[in-house]
Amino acid sequence: MKEILRSMTAIVFFSIIASAQYASAPNNYYPADYTGSIFTGVVTETSDNQITLTFTKDSKTDTFTGIFKIGCSVPAAQKSGRLMTPLDIPKGTVMTAFFDTNTKKVNGKKAKENSIIAIAFDIWQGQKIPADKKMMYWCTDSRHLQFRAYH
Repeated sequence: MKEILRSMTAIVFFSIIASAQYASAPNNYYPADYTGSIFTGVVTETSDNQITLTFTKDSKTDTFTGIFKIGCSVPAAQKSGRLMTPLDIPKGTVMTAFFDTNTKKVNGKKAKENSIIAIAFDIWQGQKIPADKKMMYWCTDSRHLQFRAYH
């Protein structure tokens, strides 16, 4: 089933925008509660479970910070027997984060937290990923996927 979903993901996936940072996810199979938000940018900071992406165009800069609830199912990381964490992603990598925004209380105040459910690489180790090779890698343990149309 994983291979079928990966194949479908590769076929359906990448018409991701190059000129906008926040957007809606492409039509595909997603967890039932996913809201369809994505952010494309350059990795500028990482920690154990958090990643920061930055998008700059002309004089405008937008920054996105999200957390990985669990590691991502990237094959290179799995060869070592573990899931990929933000620390495994080199700064300068151009990628897309598929995320949901949750509100929680921190010190009595509401705070928004972006929870990343999947990632996709546009440029990895300085090499642009061709559209027909781009893949979405899950960072969630949700296995109940349904087709969602966002466009």
